[in-house]
Amino acid sequence: MGFLQAIRALGEIDGGKDLEPYLIFPLEKEGKIIRVHLQVEDPQAATLNVLGVEKVDLADFQPEPEMKQKYLFRNRVGAAAPWGFSPLHKMGKPKANREKVREELFGKGGDWRKEKSHFNSIRNKLLLDYEAEGVFSKGAVDGIMEELETKIEGVLNDLDPKQSHLILFGVAKDGEFLYPGEVPAFVAYFRRKLGASLQAKSPGKLEKIEQQCAICGTKDANFTALNKVFKFSTDDKVNFLYGLDKERARTVFPICLSCLEKISGGRDRTERKMVNTSLLPGMRLWAIPEAVGEGDKIFMKLLSTLENNLADNRLKTPGEKTEERFFSHLARQENSGLVFHFVCWERNNAQELIHFMVEDVPPERLAFLESCWGETIHVFFEDEKDNKLSSLDTAIRSLYATLSRVAGKSEADRKVFRDFALKIIAKLLQEEGLPVAAFKKAFNARTGKLIFDNESWFTAKESIFFAHIWVEFMNRVNGRRKKYAP
Repeated sequence: MGFLQAIRALGEIDGGKDLEPYLIFPLEKEGKIIRVHLQVEDPQAATLNVLGVEKVDLADFQPEPEMKQKYLFRNRVGAAAPWGFSPLHKMGKPKANREKVREELFGKGGDWRKEKSHFNSIRNKLLLDYEAEGVFSKGAVDGIMEELETKIEGVLNDLDPKQSHLILFGVAKDGEFLYPGEVPAFVAYFRRKLGASLQAKSPGKLEKIEQQCAICGTKDANFTALNKVFKFSTDDKVNFLYGLDKERARTVFPICLSCLEKISGGRDRTERKMVNTSLLPGMRLWAIPEAVGEGDKIFMKLLSTLENNLADNRLKTPGEKTEERFFSHLARQENSGLVFHFVCWERNNAQELIHFMVEDVPPERLAFLESCWGETIHVFFEDEKDNKLSSLDTAIRSLYATLSRVAGKSEADRKVFRDFALKIIAKLLQEEGLPVAAFKKAFNARTGKLIFDNESWFTAKESIFFAHIWVEFMNRVNGRRKKYAP
């Protein structure tokens, strides 16, 4: 509950109102948008009478806060859903070759209506529902697709294979592009779909059971399920949320719509300001702060400072950024009245797969670990003066890299050693005994393979060296564990 209460508190502070808590940015980093300017009779009409496609152009993705309302984006309810909340299609990174890009758009044989392609998905899994729901006039979709075939050709040479691309449908008005959030018909469609998606399926006879919100305790309310915000459990891959039977979604852990709105806003704020995506490859690490004791009096000030520090660190150019210090920034919040909830997860199709969740970690714990690591580094690098290797972030990166290398090229082995690394990280955070003997045994058994598989002796030597550093570090932490009281 600490994790959920902290997320809810963030949303309550600055989660936004109306639709804002339910919106997210369609891209996490920089990218490009292929904008399709629809020519309509009246942009303010409830049903858009589409006259054609005025033009197609290319624009930069804009991550400014005010653009979230304009993009009007929310992830689909499922990968197989034949509709999306926003008239937006994720294209991904295009191929470098123009002809390969055309294959992705129109299909290998050029008949996108019958072949798997972006255009096939745009028509059948996105736009047709707008016509069926009365957002577009009858027959509009086929007219749009016919003109889009020719007009998209004008931007193909300008696509950047290094960046993700979106295809976004908006409305042309007086030479300007109106984004979906600026078009009443698109906003109304989003509201209808959102309202329907937030209603959990009726549990039949269980409907008569008296319920109360599992978070705020309110009874007189409409209830839904937590999987509307977190996909840690999906209907086809049931995890710890919301129990083993999807029909019991609202009875195992019911939440009211008010709490759902706040938790949605809190998640968005966490994703924007309290996440690290580079520390553990392929994973996302949330650090959610919560005030304890008298800490709530200065919570807002500290939260703002912490978010700004993390944002400043991420905004530096690669040349300026010699070391990302995510954990180091958190460790500096000693004696602040804050604790952190860490959640490490990765996307697995529609599911958000949790690797570990550690609650109530005080900054003092992080400072203690960083101090132990700094002492260890000094033993092995006596001339280490600029502290480039002394941060806790470097420690975690080195563990992950060392165990990845010793795993070799086998995907199965790499998964085992990855999970072992994550287990050690979780134990570090929650002050449990570290598995030094298991680490030494696993590494020693694979040292020969490490040397044999690596073309560079330096890489193998570095991994062996850091394995010794980690054994020393874990022994130091274990030796002081009973003395340390967070």
